[in-house]
Amino acid sequence: MNDSIRRSLLGFALLAALACDPKPGASAGHAEEKAGEGHGEAESERIPVKDLRGIRFMAVPEPKAEGAWYPAEAVSDESAQALLSSPVKGIVSKILVPPGRRVPAGSGLLTLQSPELARLKADWIGAKAKRDRAEGERAREQRLFGAGAGSRRELEAAQSEAASAQAEEEATRLALSARGVAPESAGATYTVRAPQAGIASGYKVLVGQGVEAGQELGGFQAAHAALAKVELPLPAPEAWKPGSAAELRATNGQRWKARVEGIPMSLTLDTRRLTYRLRLEGSQLPVAGTPLEVRVPLATAIVLPQSALQQVEGVWGVFVKEGGDAVFRPVRRGAELGGDVLVLEGLKSGEVVVGEGAYLLKSLLIKRKSGGEEHEH
Repeated sequence: MNDSIRRSLLGFALLAALACDPKPGASAGHAEEKAGEGHGEAESERIPVKDLRGIRFMAVPEPKAEGAWYPAEAVSDESAQALLSSPVKGIVSKILVPPGRRVPAGSGLLTLQSPELARLKADWIGAKAKRDRAEGERAREQRLFGAGAGSRRELEAAQSEAASAQAEEEATRLALSARGVAPESAGATYTVRAPQAGIASGYKVLVGQGVEAGQELGGFQAAHAALAKVELPLPAPEAWKPGSAAELRATNGQRWKARVEGIPMSLTLDTRRLTYRLRLEGSQLPVAGTPLEVRVPLATAIVLPQSALQQVEGVWGVFVKEGGDAVFRPVRRGAELGGDVLVLEGLKSGEVVVGEGAYLLKSLLIKRKSGGEEHEH
């Protein structure tokens, strides 16, 4: 092969190599561009705080078991409230105790004149007298038959009459007992009595008014409340289970022990809170409606000032100091404690976070995420 042909072949090979090889520095430039994009994205989450005014750092404290006093109210349970009624027809003759006055159990509240009760008592007296006569006749025939002076037929008739009279007397006794009246003490007057110690909350009848059997005459309220009601915001206290112990106090310093009765399954419609009922224990229970406070165990968690937590794009978090920058870190927020708040997850004790002025970093972060602020790469 001569030199001219050799030079031609070398030329073609060189051109082919140049065509296949990428431009010098192309791969490195592309990689640097990608790295620059990632670096810019990471930088948008980091906010330099060296020359930023209005912020103050704090060390994250050790977790501790926290609780708080929440407002509660003494309430009566269902058994402490009753309707006053009369088991017989009658006419209200006298109101013995005005509404609102505390009375012991069994105290008379109002009286009724009842012709129906008088008739029932008369029926019982008549049936009792008939039974006594029938029993006497049966005993006489028994003696005669035993002496051979009486017939078996007459004895059997007397025994049948006595059994019938006994059944009639028992029926009239039951008619009175079913109305809550002892036959021996029944009369033309019926007294409506307090079912337990407490107060008549109000009457729905007037003196001289006729009433039917079973008609509501008024309401009755127990003197003391056996329950306390408290409404709590979410999240629910994890330590409170049915039967869990609790402590309550009143403004006068009196305290009670209590037990959680149950766990609410839904939020209240008006306050959007969880309503708990606690059964009070001990003597000298408070009057219904008394304002109380209940100690609620919250959680073992880190306590930070509320100013340290900020919500960014619907996520609660804090700004953690990393070198000369502050980085937003999501956390799980717990219950509030006045000006503080519990942090359940996302932080460790000893880390440094922005305690005051975190809202300034939130504004800068939102601007960066929305592209409203240029920053150096």
